[in-house]
Amino acid sequence: MKIAVISDIHQTAFWMKIIDQKDDFDKIIFLGDEFDCWDNKWPYQMTNAENIIKFKKSDPEKIDLCWSNHAISYYLNERCSGFQYEHAIDIKEFYTINKDLYNVIYMYDNWIFSHGGVSSKWMKSCDIADLSEINQAFKTDPDFFRWVGPDDSGNNPNEGPLWIRPRALLATFVPKYNQITAHTEGIEPRLVTRNKQILVFCDTYDHNYLTILDTETNDVKFAVLD
Repeated sequence: MKIAVISDIHQTAFWMKIIDQKDDFDKIIFLGDEFDCWDNKWPYQMTNAENIIKFKKSDPEKIDLCWSNHAISYYLNERCSGFQYEHAIDIKEFYTINKDLYNVIYMYDNWIFSHGGVSSKWMKSCDIADLSEINQAFKTDPDFFRWVGPDDSGNNPNEGPLWIRPRALLATFVPKYNQITAHTEGIEPRLVTRNKQILVFCDTYDHNYLTILDTETNDVKFAVLD
């Protein structure tokens, strides 16, 4: 299976380059954070998010959308960094209307895709025995997915899939699975191998990289969308 992964959006429209390449992939996964940016532009930001929803609806079996910390900050009134008080009602309505199009994680072969990553310690603390239970747990009790703290950066292995940072994830990732996450910006995407497992942190400062995975070979490539 050939999978294209798009990291945090944060108002950028680089993702639209993938529309003409859609047929090249078996799956296209958005890792979230449609809203909030240092130079918030409105209503452009909402239009961009609505275009992602239209893209999802154009091929719902191929295109997946992930919940993220900036999404839940509006959906559950969590108020993370960059929270737009003046547009909070509209953004919450956006996620409320489209909530059934999102999941916390997606799994294909032995790969997990999520915004921040899945910690085995978090799963244990929430009494989640199997990865397959995570999406239903969000629907049943989304409070499990709130920010835990006290570390402001999210470097706590008890943080959930929308908040955990790479340093904490590397200390407590789920055994036997590779993971692709976003959430934490870098100059370029990073690939780390631990205990024969692959962890990919694909978000960048410009949010303009595409991560391409071949699940048959576990080959990971990065391409700039410009």
